[in-house]
Amino acid sequence: MPTYDAVITGGRVLDPANNTDAVLDIGINHGRVDLIGEGLEPSAGGRRINAAGHWVMPGHIDTHAHVSSAGDERNVDRALGLAMLAESGTTTCLDLLGTPESLSDGMQRLGAGINVAGAMALIPHLTIPQDDPPIAQMRDVVSDALSRGAVGVKMIGGYHPFTPESTAGVIEAANEQMAWVAFHLATKDSSSTLEGLREVPDLLGDGRLHVAHVNSYCRGMILTAEQECQEAFEILDQVHGQVVTESYLAQMNGTNGLCDEDGNVVANVPQNCLTARGYPTTEIGMRQALLDGYGYAQTVKDGRVVLVTGQEAVDIWAAANTAAGLSFPVNPASSAFTLATGQYEFSDSSAPDAAEFRIDAVSTDGGAIPRNVAIERTMALVNFGALSPLDAVRKLSYNPSRMLGLQNKGHFSEGADADITVVDPNSGLATTSLVAGEVIMKNGKSVATGGAWIVTAAGEDAAKASGLKYEVVDLEASQLYVGWR
Repeated sequence: MPTYDAVITGGRVLDPANNTDAVLDIGINHGRVDLIGEGLEPSAGGRRINAAGHWVMPGHIDTHAHVSSAGDERNVDRALGLAMLAESGTTTCLDLLGTPESLSDGMQRLGAGINVAGAMALIPHLTIPQDDPPIAQMRDVVSDALSRGAVGVKMIGGYHPFTPESTAGVIEAANEQMAWVAFHLATKDSSSTLEGLREVPDLLGDGRLHVAHVNSYCRGMILTAEQECQEAFEILDQVHGQVVTESYLAQMNGTNGLCDEDGNVVANVPQNCLTARGYPTTEIGMRQALLDGYGYAQTVKDGRVVLVTGQEAVDIWAAANTAAGLSFPVNPASSAFTLATGQYEFSDSSAPDAAEFRIDAVSTDGGAIPRNVAIERTMALVNFGALSPLDAVRKLSYNPSRMLGLQNKGHFSEGADADITVVDPNSGLATTSLVAGEVIMKNGKSVATGGAWIVTAAGEDAAKASGLKYEVVDLEASQLYVGWR
C-alpha cells in the first residue's frame, strides 16, 4: 500500500474544481497532493493530521492584503500581518500597498510560511517621480517594479488620485507588459465612492484591471447601500471579462488620519468616514470621532495589530502627527452580503465554473489591519444558507487561484500544491493550515517562518538575491489576462 509524507484524515474534503464534497483522506508527498481517497496511511515518521468533524479546503488565497508598506508607518509594522493572515487560515496573499523591498524584508523578518505576491503602490514623490505620471514614464516604472520583484502596480485613488488621463495611462502601461494593475478607485474627477466606480468603463477602454474592494464603493454615500450594490453590478457587467474583483466582509475599514497644516483631513477616504456620521473633515472632527468611539487607531500589542478607541486612540494619532492608521465601522452588512453572494445564472451546475460570482473573490483587505475574517464570515454565510459549502470554497480558494494565475493552487487535483486550510464548521474558524505540505498554523497560532515570494519571470533574479523561497507566476495564465493576446 502506498504511504505518504503526511495524511489529513477523516475531514469533509471540499474541492469545487473537482466537484468533491465527501469525507476522505488526503495523501501528501513532496509538498503536493498525491491522492484523495480512503484509508490512506503516512509513512514511517510521517505526519497524520486528524480532521474528523472539520472541513478541509484548498488553502485560502487572499487577493487583497496589507503586509508591507511604501510609506512611513509610524505605529505599526505591516509585516506583522503575515502571522495575522496565517492565523486566520490564509496560505497565499496578494499584498497591495508596499514595495518589493519592504515586502521581502518583512518576509525575512516576520514571515509566517505563507506565499506572498506584491503589487507596488504608486505614490507620487515616493515610489514614482511625480503626480499624474505620463504613460512613457509609467512604462519605465512598471518595468522597474517587475524587475525588483513586484507582480505589478496599484493605484491608490482614495489617497493619491491621478487625473483620468494618467489613470488610463497607468492601466495601458501595465497591460502592455502584462503586469498586474489594481485600483483603489477615484481619480481627481471623482471620489472613492460609487462615483469612482462609474468612471471605470471609460478609463478602461479595452484594457484589463483589478477593481479593489468593491464593497468600499457601496457604503450608501450617494444612494442607499442596496442601490449602490445594484448599480455596481450593472457597471461591472459592462466590463465583464475585463476586470477581476473582490470584496471583504468586515465592518471595519482601514484608512489614515493625516491632516494638513491647516487642520484639514487630507485624503478622500477618511473624509468620507467622517462625513458619513456628520463629523467635520478636520483635525477637530477626527479627534472627536476617536473620543466618541466611532474611530479606532491601529497599534501593536503582544506582537499583533489591534484596534483601540477613545483617548488611547487620540494619543496614538497625535504621537504620529496625525499620520496614524485608523479604522471606522463604515461597511454595511447588506453590502457585504449582496456582493459576496451575487451570482450569474447558469444551467449546467456540474461545471466547475457554473456558479460564476458577480464579484470574483472574498478578500480581507486586512493582513496587518485586524479584519482577517474572510473564512469566518464566509462560513457564517454558509450557515445562513446564502452559500453552499462548495461555493464558499470557490470564493475563498478556487476563484482567487484563477484570478492570480496560480494554476497549481486552489484545488486538490493530483500534483496540486498541498496548500490546505482546515476549518471547524461549528466556530467558523480555521484550525490548521499547511503550505507545500508543511504545517504553518496550528490551533489558530502561527508556527512557521519565512515563506515563498511570488514573482514574475522579470523578478526572478531579485527573488533569488533575497534568499527567500520563491515561485514564478505567468500572469498570461491569470484571469486578468486570459485571452488578452
